[in-house]
Amino acid sequence: MSVRLHYLDALRAFAMLLGVVLHVGLAYTGGPWIVRDGAVGGVGLALGAIHGFRMQLFFLLSGFFTAMLWRRRGLRDMLRQRAARIALPLLVGSLTIVPLVWATISWAAAVQGGAAGTAPVQGAGEHPPLAVLRWLLFRFPLFHHLWFLWFLCWMVAGMALVITLCPVSIGMRVRAWLAREQRGGAEFWIASAGALIWLVPLTVLTHTLMAPSREGPDFGANTSTGLLPLPGVLAHYALFFTFGAVLEQVPGGLLRFSRRWLAALLLAVVLVPVGMSFSFDAPWTRAAVPQPWAHAAVSWALHALYAWTACIAAIGLFGRLMPTESRIARYVADSSYWLYLAHLPLVVAGQVLLLRVPWPPLVKFVVLLVASTALLLASYALLVRHTVVGRLLNGPRARGTPPRAPPYARARGAAGCSASRPAAARLRVPRARN
Repeated sequence: MSVRLHYLDALRAFAMLLGVVLHVGLAYTGGPWIVRDGAVGGVGLALGAIHGFRMQLFFLLSGFFTAMLWRRRGLRDMLRQRAARIALPLLVGSLTIVPLVWATISWAAAVQGGAAGTAPVQGAGEHPPLAVLRWLLFRFPLFHHLWFLWFLCWMVAGMALVITLCPVSIGMRVRAWLAREQRGGAEFWIASAGALIWLVPLTVLTHTLMAPSREGPDFGANTSTGLLPLPGVLAHYALFFTFGAVLEQVPGGLLRFSRRWLAALLLAVVLVPVGMSFSFDAPWTRAAVPQPWAHAAVSWALHALYAWTACIAAIGLFGRLMPTESRIARYVADSSYWLYLAHLPLVVAGQVLLLRVPWPPLVKFVVLLVASTALLLASYALLVRHTVVGRLLNGPRARGTPPRAPPYARARGAAGCSASRPAAARLRVPRARN
């Protein structure tokens, strides 16, 4: 028997689609983006709230699903499936979608009469060759919005390396400790809000590693679109990936970790404006914490706490709202991978086309979000779902039949396998292990 956690499929899709909302809204915040078309009060706050936890949640789920796949199929099948669902779409997207992104960026620059997108090396002729090489390796936006797939390749490879090098005896002891029902053990330190005692300080540490590579104030983690990931950014997201993988090994771990989701949601709502005030150096924050090092530490701590509480809130909320299967949610979950991969050229083109339209920025934001989502869904239904591209992204599916929940679910999607678990993994019921 199996229990399919449909809400995790929906949650993964939610994290994907929030990226579309984020990229549509960036043109209307007044901040740095490919297209600048005015500013709308409140949009920056909403996008900061999204950016502060979205990718952290995605990598947490990715680690959870990848560990589930390894536990069920073994290391070899896990690597084969990850190559098919992550590495191959990254390769194809880099040869097709990314050139379209570059073309739309060039068009946006021509329309706006200046540079658009990521700026080239400033004064490249005056830089030493080593500095230019460093920029080309770490800063050149080779993958653009597909960078998260490149990061997943690194993390899956790291996980495979740990599994291969870890002695069997140590691995068995660790897994036995994670599966054991005991107070003060994994139940508290991994599968409860008590994990924040060590997760938040470690997350702050990753922010200190990211600090030298930051190009300006921001509420959230950096992105890294170059050939070599920025070490601090990779460490930050790898922490969430690793925790998700460990949490999968604890029976009922995800349910326990998100049990206090309502309290986490209320705390996250409070943390957004306070954390953004510190990130963007509001005057009152300097008056409250004048020392630069202390101000930076408080800012990083606020973001770290927000990222984890928002993840807890999202997992618990979706578990409460979507306990059973929904055909609409299933369709959106299947289409979300394609929507995110293909959205950026369409979104930037729409932002350019709306530059000369005399509408308020908020109206442009809503119209572009609705129109681009509708076009992407239509392209998925007509050109992707029942084609080789759909099979590449989501696995094989018989035409005209809804997805089924098999006893041991097939691995699917960008983030990992389908969200299903054996009945033995229900809360407080020990499960047999291989």
